[in-house]
Amino acid sequence: MLIIVDMMSTSELEALGPRLERLTGEETTCCLPEYRALAERIARSQRFPELLLQVRAIADEKRLLVVHLLKRRGELCACEVQAAIGVGHATVSHHMRVLTAAGVVRARREGKWAYYRLTPAGRRLLS
Repeated sequence: MLIIVDMMSTSELEALGPRLERLTGEETTCCLPEYRALAERIARSQRFPELLLQVRAIADEKRLLVVHLLKRRGELCACEVQAAIGVGHATVSHHMRVLTAAGVVRARREGKWAYYRLTPAGRRLLS
């Protein structure tokens, strides 16, 4: 919402109040500044950028599927992920790099094999 409001022209912002009043049946002149201030505080919070990165990471269908598989199985090696979602090694590597960078998944190496499991943050995204 913050991005949309910041991109709105002054006339669009002025028109927002009456539209909200028609939709809600309540006067909005008192709450529009409050909502904007709240949205700005949320966007500036310490947790917001981290959460945004995590949500963007699981917004992809294959990555979300991998996260659910990891929730059910606990840990999977890259070849198991590859077999489960039906993509090549390079694609699995890319998806897992995105999930790891976002803090959703943790990787560990054992010889030539890479194993993945959800982080506590990754588990919270699915609850």
